[in-house]
Amino acid sequence: MRKLLISTLATLLIATGYATPSFADSIPDYPGVEKLTRGVENSAVKKVQQALITLGYPIPVANGKYGPATTAAIAEFYEVQGDTDDGMTLGPAGWNALFEALNREESNTPATEEGVVEDNSADQVKPEDVVVGEDLTAATERAAKVSKVFARAASVKGTRYRRGGVTTKGFDCSGFVLYAMKPVGITFGRTSRDMRRETPKITKEEVLPGDLVFFHNKKGTVYHVAIYAGDGKIWHARRPGLRLAKTNIYAKRVSYGRVDYSS
Repeated sequence: MRKLLISTLATLLIATGYATPSFADSIPDYPGVEKLTRGVENSAVKKVQQALITLGYPIPVANGKYGPATTAAIAEFYEVQGDTDDGMTLGPAGWNALFEALNREESNTPATEEGVVEDNSADQVKPEDVVVGEDLTAATERAAKVSKVFARAASVKGTRYRRGGVTTKGFDCSGFVLYAMKPVGITFGRTSRDMRRETPKITKEEVLPGDLVFFHNKKGTVYHVAIYAGDGKIWHARRPGLRLAKTNIYAKRVSYGRVDYSS
């Protein structure tokens, strides 16, 4: 019966002029690396530039010229995916990732990723969850502040990812961390790498709710930051085309940073 209902609904949608969402069908055919290499000028490059501009990357104009600004934007897009490409070319995997992100952004369609589980449970932080050593007084203070951070995070769940974003119109990963922690007076440098430098390194066994979790690429460079929510979960602004959410820690290469809530 369920299959019949779904089939009937799909038929009705098509008959009335509404297409069912299909990112695969709406991704343009890859034109070949020879048309997506630094120094060339063509319509495929212009299409890539238009997509990057829509996603918030700083390309002044979509003129079809694969120059320094386009190279830098593609390299940055790759970095957000956890890759280390220099942006001198855009390969088929990067092309697909870019237009999948664009389609999600423009269609406002919730996206799922393999191995990523979104968590809708409420965050409840108790002093015993965040105690360091035997200092229960400090743990009580930390629990209250972390609860405020999590409440702030939950209030913007579903917000779009925007490169350089620091407001509810859109966040990047570090912009979200700064926004969530502002009510408790905690601040860092602007980027995820600044935050890595500014937080003492701790182990997986030592990490507490309210600490930071950093994703590293194959070269060990930090490319993403999230707020640890406990039980292996994190709050984070993920990447272009995906919405802010609490998820499992799905990256293989991570490190942890202690956040000082005592000041």
